Amino acid sequence: MTRHEMREIVFSLLFQNEFYPEDEFVAQRDIYLAEQSITEEERQEIVDKTTKLLEHLNEIDEKISENSKGWKIDRIAKAELAVLRVAVYEALYDDSVPVGVAVNEAVELAKEYGEDNGPVFVNGILGKIVNE
Repeated sequence: MTRHEMREIVFSLLFQNEFYPEDEFVAQRDIYLAEQSITEEERQEIVDKTTKLLEHLNEIDEKISENSKGWKIDRIAKAELAVLRVAVYEALYDDSVPVGVAVNEAVELAKEYGEDNGPVFVNGILGKIVNE
């Protein structure tokens, strides 16, 4: 599995997390991961990354809010929000991912899953965050 494919699964988990109560996340995550063609090692890496990301979610959302003037978190489209969360986590908390890679991958995910203006929106917010 490539790093992009793994990132895409983490994105999907964060996206679906928006539609379930917090206490159902683990069950929904496990159902989703059981449907993926991944090894146990890949599964564990995805679980670890998602868990660490969720531990920093309040800080990540605060960074996104601070840098998205006029856009409150609840107004940002769910796909773009999930993309931003993954990218901010990778850029600020995951030393194994270069900042430029985190931003480029986020723009690519926004192109694939976001709205028409999603890539520009995501790139603009991330540009502000990584240049702080």
